[in-house]
Amino acid sequence: MRKPHVIEAIIGNTKVLGQLDSNGILQRFYWPAVDYYQQIKLFLAAVFLDGLVFFEDESFKIKSGFVDDFAYFFEYKVADKTIFQLDFVDCETDSLVRSWEVNFKDFYVFLEPMINSSSLFNAAKVDKENEIVYAYFKGTYIGLAFENKIKSFTVKNGIDDANDNQLEGWLEATNPQIAVKLKNAGRVVCFLAFGNSKDEVYRKLSYLKQKGYDDVYSQNKTFWEKKFSKVKLIFTEDPKDIELQKRSAYIFYTLQNSKTGGILAASEVDEKFFHCGGYGFVWGRDAAFITAAMDALGLSREVEKFFEFKFSCQEKEGFWDQRYYTDGTLAPSWGVQIDETASVVWGFLSHCERQNSLHLIDLHKEQLKKALLFLIATVDSEKGVVFRSFDLWEEREGIHLYSNASIYAALGKAKKYFPELESEIERKLKAIKNQITTAFYSHKLSRYVRSTDVRIPREEFLKLPEENRYVEKDEKYEITYYFKKQDEVADISMLGVYYPFEMIDSSDKAFKATVLAIERECQNSIVGGYKRYSDDRYIGGNPWILTKLWLAIYYKKTGQVDKAEKLFEWAKAHSLSNGLFPEQVDRHTGKPAWVVPLAWSHAMYVLYLNEKNEIKLN
Repeated sequence: MRKPHVIEAIIGNTKVLGQLDSNGILQRFYWPAVDYYQQIKLFLAAVFLDGLVFFEDESFKIKSGFVDDFAYFFEYKVADKTIFQLDFVDCETDSLVRSWEVNFKDFYVFLEPMINSSSLFNAAKVDKENEIVYAYFKGTYIGLAFENKIKSFTVKNGIDDANDNQLEGWLEATNPQIAVKLKNAGRVVCFLAFGNSKDEVYRKLSYLKQKGYDDVYSQNKTFWEKKFSKVKLIFTEDPKDIELQKRSAYIFYTLQNSKTGGILAASEVDEKFFHCGGYGFVWGRDAAFITAAMDALGLSREVEKFFEFKFSCQEKEGFWDQRYYTDGTLAPSWGVQIDETASVVWGFLSHCERQNSLHLIDLHKEQLKKALLFLIATVDSEKGVVFRSFDLWEEREGIHLYSNASIYAALGKAKKYFPELESEIERKLKAIKNQITTAFYSHKLSRYVRSTDVRIPREEFLKLPEENRYVEKDEKYEITYYFKKQDEVADISMLGVYYPFEMIDSSDKAFKATVLAIERECQNSIVGGYKRYSDDRYIGGNPWILTKLWLAIYYKKTGQVDKAEKLFEWAKAHSLSNGLFPEQVDRHTGKPAWVVPLAWSHAMYVLYLNEKNEIKLN
């Protein structure tokens, strides 16, 4: 069964993470960390009328949203009766806590486990004495318990068994589908706990049941109030901006593994890689923007924790690979992406300067120097960057404008802290700057191009004019590599040479022409917004929230206030009603598309608001 890719909300406690779809169904729950493993195949509730009525459905849903900025509710109407469902993740036990306010006599909960991301060899057994149903596989246990008394149960073919409003009471089964019928006195409370032993799960459930739902909720409310008390909201006169800042802080908190510091790009929604390479990983690229936004909201300790994490998983050669799990192990990658390393160096030094925490530079000086030496080695003192890597979208191997700007910014920021490297860095900076104005300049277009020396398939190579292509032969193997000299596609990432990396001044004529090309060739004429690049086909080629906000920041910084505000308001209007930003907006309908929420989208929102506020203050 393929799970939906578009969800409505995430719930978490900075250690583990759950996903709710637009109907209130818990689609995924990640334990023991925010990125692994997925533990739930099916988790549903139903009332019994003439048969089972699974009310977590759009035909019954009335409304949904956050409560107290951490819990998430859904309201349903079934047979003229209201059902109110509320979810949160307990801060003490990393358990899912769910309540239903419901006035139906016969109430069912169904659970089908997928322990450690696999349905294979899962089993279940019932502890009748303590009224706990356990699912287990190879030392990992899930426990299902309730504040309510259990009327009947089964761990075998639960949904089919419940169709006659009776359960057959199977105590143990492999490949289980658990069903529990509950005594209902107006409120049903469910606890779903996870652990590395049956005893651990038992202790967690016993604690939750003994403490009671109301006290557990109150304790978690206090936990989140303390978290939000650290958030420094950016001044704004629009109440929606207050809500969006709180949501952004919540997203930054919940996507960060507080044990290690790693920050996910998003909660994983494509675990089988049907459409992409996945999202539930840590990227240095995204984090350069995310940590800047977190600093703007006062979450500097969390940012410091993130960079501690990054230094802990640096490769021995000095670089950082494409992406990592939040425990620091290497995640699936398909090639070195040099802007990842440059982004970590630049982002860390920027954080240290913003927070006046220069002592951290001394603390990590050895790791920084290794990263700098790696970056320096990728730059020829005459030609500029000569190291081919993947672009920031992870799609093309070559030498890229954005990547070069990130290297330029990292080296430029680092040179004063490493005087022994300063003269060499100066030569490299000059070479990169010269490369931008020569190799990356198109005389035909009178603007910059996004990439040079791009590796392409032979079929594409044959269609190119002679002056824009070349080949290289492998010295050892019978392999021919085909290259495009200049990639002329307009791409939003080309803004990176101005923001955030400040390599080129806004008055640069070629850069101005580049911005005009982006505006002209990337815009969606139906719903507004901008694709990442003119021939973007990913998920159909939708506008992205971050592309709109990236351009808005450029307009704001260059004094084009009306244009900036128009783009900013478009981005706000295309957040979900709950204040979460998607990655993309459907190119035909304007509805959220693909990943929800994307941390980078939230980061760009905060960074625009911060830019706007700083301009006002100045």
